[in-house]
This record gives sequence, C-alpha cells and structure tokens, in this order.
Amino acid sequence: MKHRLFILIVSSVFVGLLDGLGLAMFLPLIELFSDSNAIVDPNGHGNLSYFLSVFNALGIELNLAVVLITMFSFFVLKGLAVFVVRYLRVIYQQYFIAKIRLDCLNALAEFSYEGYVKSDAGVIQNALTGEVERVMQGFKNYTDILQQLMMLLTYTTLAVLSSPEFALLIVVGAFLSNLIFTTLYRKTKILSSILVKDNNAFQGYIIQAVVFFKYLKATATMPMYANFLKLKVEEIEKTNKKMGVLSSIMLGAKEPITIGIVVLVIYIQITILNGVFSSIVLSLLMFYRGLTSLNTLQNSYNQFLGKIGSMENMDSFMKNLKTKATKTGKATFNHISQCIQLSDVSFSYNTSADVLKNITLEIKKNESIAFVGESGSGKTTLLNIISGLLTPSKGEMRIDGVDTKTLNIATFQQRIGYITQEPVIFDDTIFNNVTLWSQKTAQNLKKFYKAITQANLTQFLENSEGKENTQVGSNGVSLSGGQKQRITIARELFKEVDLLLLDEATSALDSETENNIQQNIEQLKGKYTMITIAHRLTTIKNVDKVYVFDKGTIVDSGSYEELLENSVAFKKMISYQQV
Repeated sequence: MKHRLFILIVSSVFVGLLDGLGLAMFLPLIELFSDSNAIVDPNGHGNLSYFLSVFNALGIELNLAVVLITMFSFFVLKGLAVFVVRYLRVIYQQYFIAKIRLDCLNALAEFSYEGYVKSDAGVIQNALTGEVERVMQGFKNYTDILQQLMMLLTYTTLAVLSSPEFALLIVVGAFLSNLIFTTLYRKTKILSSILVKDNNAFQGYIIQAVVFFKYLKATATMPMYANFLKLKVEEIEKTNKKMGVLSSIMLGAKEPITIGIVVLVIYIQITILNGVFSSIVLSLLMFYRGLTSLNTLQNSYNQFLGKIGSMENMDSFMKNLKTKATKTGKATFNHISQCIQLSDVSFSYNTSADVLKNITLEIKKNESIAFVGESGSGKTTLLNIISGLLTPSKGEMRIDGVDTKTLNIATFQQRIGYITQEPVIFDDTIFNNVTLWSQKTAQNLKKFYKAITQANLTQFLENSEGKENTQVGSNGVSLSGGQKQRITIARELFKEVDLLLLDEATSALDSETENNIQQNIEQLKGKYTMITIAHRLTTIKNVDKVYVFDKGTIVDSGSYEELLENSVAFKKMISYQQV
C-alpha cells in the first residue's frame, strides 16, 4: 500500500486534532453559562490558556458568539476530515482487494502443472475465494487499527497538554489493563490458524462431493458423506464459537475496567495532586475520546488476529504459486514447419524412479501418431512433456531444431489443441464454450460456424432452441457424451492449432458415438500434427505411426500393420482386446 497508508495516517491525525480543538471550546463555553455577555479570560484554564491566548493575539474577544462559531467551525472541519478518511479507506480497500485478486490470478496463470499436481485443490479454492475475503476483512481491521492508533495518540497528546499528571496516570492504567487481555489475544491467534486449516480441508471435501456426486448418489453413500461434512462444519463452528466467546469477554470487560481506572485516577488527581478542575475536565474529555478510539482499536486488533491465519495462509499460497511458476524462455513460437524431436528424454517426479527413460522420437509436421501401452507405462507423461506441461529431467525437446527451453512456452501452447477423455465443458453458451469468450464479431462467427461444421455439430446447433446462445449447464449436464466431445473438438479447431493431442478422447463413449467421433477426427488427418493416446486399438488403425510403451520406454514402433506382424507386445495387446 506504500504511501496510501501514510496519507490515511495523516488524515486520521487531522480528525483527532480538529475534534480535540472543538472539545477544548467547551471549557470557555461552561464559563459563559453563568453570564452569556461576559468575556472569557484565557488565563486560569491551565495549559489550555496557550490555545485560548491565540484569540487575544488575533485581537478577537472570546464572547459567546465567538466560542460557539469557533466550536461549530472545528466540528464542520472535522466532519469534512472524517469524510476524506472514510472515502480514502473505501478507495484503498477496493484497490487492496483488487490487487490481491489480480496478483492471485496472475500467479495462478503462471503456476506450473507440476506444481499444481502436487498441490491440494481445497487449499487453492479456499485461498482464491474464502481466504481472499478474510484477508480483505483483515486489511479493514488493519486500517482501523492505524486510524484509531493515530486518534488515540492525538487525544493522548492533547490530554497531556491539558493535564500532564492526570493523562500520565490514565495512560499507565490503560497499559496495565491491556496486559490483562494479552492471553486472550494469543488464544485468538491460535484459533485463527486452526480455522484456516479446517476451512482448507472443508473446501477440499466439498470439491470431491461435487466431482464424485454421481457415484455418491448412485451408491446411496451421499447421506454418509453429508454426515461426514456436517461433522467438519461443526468443528469449524466450534472454533468460530470459541473466537466469539473470547471477543465477547474482551468487549464486556473493557468498559468496567476502564471506568474503574478513571475513577481511581480522578480521586488521586483531586485529593492528592490538587489538580486544576478545568484542566482535569478537558483532559477527561480527551481521555473519553481516546477511550473510544482505544476500545475500537482493541476490537479491531482482536478481529485482526482472527484473520492472521488467513493472511499467513494467503502469503504462503502466493509464495508457493510464484516459486513453482512455469519456467519459460523468451523466443516466440509461430508454427511447426518441419518436426518435433525428442532426444534421450527421461522424466521423474522428485527423486522417485524414472517414469520415462531415454525416449527418442521424431514427429513430422501433419503426421498422425499414437502411443499405446499398459496404464502407467509413461504415455500420458510423454504427452505432458510434448505439450509443455512438464520439463524433461534429462534430454531435450526441439521444435524445428529450436530447444523448447528457449521458447516462451505459452506461445507454443496457444497452438495446441487438447481433447481429453473427460470433456472440458463450461457452464455457459455453446458459442462461449467453443470460442472461449471471444467477442461475437463477424470474423469470429465465421470461424465458429466453420469449427461447428468440422466437428459435425451443425444439425445439433440448428435443433437447439437458442442456437449458439444455448446454455449447456454445469459441466454440460444437458448434453450427451458425444455432443460434449464434439464441442471440445470444435473449440480446438476454432483456435487454429498446429498440434492436436487426443488423450483417450473417445474411450468414455459408446461404440456408435465413438465411431462417429472417430470419423470426425480422421477427417482432420493430414491437416494437423496429431498425437493420440488410445486404449481401444481399433481407433488408431489409420494413424501414420504407432509407438508401443512398456515401463517408461518405447519397445516397438511402426504402422498398425507392421506392428501387427512384427511386434510381440502389440500382438498381445490386440489379443486382449480381441480386435
């Protein structure tokens, strides 16, 4: 926030100063109650005499009209200062929360895939939603603390100027009373950290409830899972309740303790120190103003402690995103002109055994290839490396002879189409799902309908009531499996890609739909560089080349017919599927 907090602090000092000066005019006003036509003598008001003597220096007599007008003027100016402070707080708070959210989104956009798979989805969702909101509340509490602290210091200074002994006793008493609440503050901070952990876990369980809803519902285990979630809610509410009790204790105890201190100090000041009544009254007025600021400050501080866990969690979350950002070069990628080459590529997660071992292959432009093999043989990991999601632990990948480590990987990935087993469908219109929220210009509409035609969606679109504006529902709930997959194909074609990746794109479909989708895909052969991962070997009969994987290595390669004739491993896979 830099200079913004300084501006807020200075503004708060002005509020306290103007309020204090307005209150100071009550003493001459009290003197005028007995005779409204009298002229106030600045002397005889203790340390306040220095302030009142300013009027004499300016040649202004302190009569009733002057005192009332001066008092009114100070409070008008105070009102303007309060408006400025409130306005600045609103502006700065909006700036702060927008900055936090934008920084989170930017860091998430740069977050590496490898970092993502090692992260807790619940932590990510909670940080981007609930924690951001709690951090914003924490910032409001923080600005309250700064503002009230400045007000308290201002009132304390004015009280000291009015009656140093009285003010000093009050400050000592306030300090001692604050020690009583130290333990409560510490407990609140501990509970805040517990609350953050519980919220993170709860968010993770909620995500799983949504993702696995069909299974939970079909097996009648949703009530059991719901009961489990209810227990988590009760734990969270129990923590919130404890924090609320601590806050209530502090709120209820503050005023009696403070008034007790005031009563004791007044007694000491009058009976022992023989203080001047007018100075004590003014100091008491300043103290009561300061007391309000102190109470607000303590409440804000306690609430701020309740958000500390969220702030620490958000700080840790942002550091995690930034330290695991995607590593990328600076060179811009345009098109695949010749080929993609992988030389002696190996990959492992952390220090575990290699998932891929010394993979060497070449994929020519507009060639269609397939990766086959048992689950866990390394097919998807290699696809993730080719797409730039993972970086080889050893070896290198080159595109047209250029090492991908030197490329701005995002410019390469923008030329990639990715179709997975589970279609990615957003809760939006067909147009936005295909175009990814592109503006509905004449050019984009033309590209949209071209992609729709290529994906064999024309009839479906014509039969839809809203045409391209038809809402598809959450995760495409209103669509069939084939329609979802065709929409994802249309999306990748709309992007005008060079490289089309198909990760078991049809394995979740029935045979007839799979056959129809496969025909759509095969029509694209020769127009794009295509890499397919397939378990159903009937879907790769027409690719240019097939690579057979086993335990992280390529054991055979060739056309479908060549492998059927020469590869023992491939023949074994064919026999299992009775193709």
